[in-house]
Amino acid sequence: MALILSAASSNFNFGGAWVGGVVPTVGDEARVSTTHVITITANVTCTELSNAGSGTYVLNNGVTLTANVTHKSLTANINCLTFSAASPATASIVGNITAGAVTGAISVVNSSTGTLTVTGNLLGGSSGGAAGCIAVNNTSTGVVNITGNATAGSAASAFGAQNSTGTLTITGNATGGSINGANGLNNATTGTLNLIGTATGGSAAAAYGANNASIGQLNITGTAIGGTAGIGANNTSSGTLNVRRAKGNAFGIGSVGLSAAVGVSSAQTSITKIEGIEYGSLGQSPTSGPIYLTSPLTNVAIFTKYPGGTGTKTLIDATANAAMPAITDVRFGTSYASGALTGSAYIPSAASVGFGVPVDNTTGTAVLTPAEIRATLAVELTRLAQCSTVATTGDQIAAAFNSP
Repeated sequence: MALILSAASSNFNFGGAWVGGVVPTVGDEARVSTTHVITITANVTCTELSNAGSGTYVLNNGVTLTANVTHKSLTANINCLTFSAASPATASIVGNITAGAVTGAISVVNSSTGTLTVTGNLLGGSSGGAAGCIAVNNTSTGVVNITGNATAGSAASAFGAQNSTGTLTITGNATGGSINGANGLNNATTGTLNLIGTATGGSAAAAYGANNASIGQLNITGTAIGGTAGIGANNTSSGTLNVRRAKGNAFGIGSVGLSAAVGVSSAQTSITKIEGIEYGSLGQSPTSGPIYLTSPLTNVAIFTKYPGGTGTKTLIDATANAAMPAITDVRFGTSYASGALTGSAYIPSAASVGFGVPVDNTTGTAVLTPAEIRATLAVELTRLAQCSTVATTGDQIAAAFNSP
């Protein structure tokens, strides 16, 4: 891969912006040098974008960048690339994004009130500090949509992605790191962070798959799983956490190399709602702290059987339609599903159904006797005799015979 350095601040597609006058393309690494600002004003495709010193890129409205973005500057608090256009601006990045090795080495910053779309995996960096070492940081009220996995780096605040006051949605999985504070995803303040996938804790106790750090909202459409030691999803303040399922890790009798780790942890002041819970294979609890168990169709509790964790027992919400017969299949007036449902099917008694005919959980017992046949024939013969005295045509006879 050819490394091409910037020669001056300019547009990416201008030859004079690069040493040798060659615009980077497929197979090239484009590196913006210190003090330079390279503006991407049209679609760009190359293998990698990187930076050195104070060099940085600016992504314009309506542009698609197809390249991996890697922060390589050793100067603190420098962003590799920024998207800052005002709404309704949009831009796209197709490629993996990796944070750097010094504090504040953020690879991609969205300070736009528009929408940034990313297709690729995210990896936090290797240095900590309050400024973080983040692959993608949404610092505004804008929207960031990501398709890919978010993995924490090897330092505190080395997040795969962080959201502030805007909305960040990621379709993929989030995994915590190896040191406390290394979260796969972090919702920092008042915004909304959506994860469509699995959040798995890391190998340190406070290395969360996904963390809701303040009064914002974290929504996980998937499972939050305890990692080697870290919590899958953490609600640490007074925000709201919604999770499809919480699952404990495999800690228990005979486990090796694991610490007890729940799928979801919540602070006393938070609101944490979970649709289903699942105990780990050796019985590890799925939650810690106060939670609300919601009751949609997915609501279940799964327990591992003892001994050996060889099988599970599933308890399901009695009102879940998929687990209960329809009310039209249950005898009228019969209460079931812990009193939540009442049957509406009118089922005749066995005495009123022909002998041997299946009905309910038995067969009919009704038998037509000779006495009943004679009685019915006598009544009908009397009616026929009466109608023959008042009717002369077939229609008149039929009408008289069918009258009460």
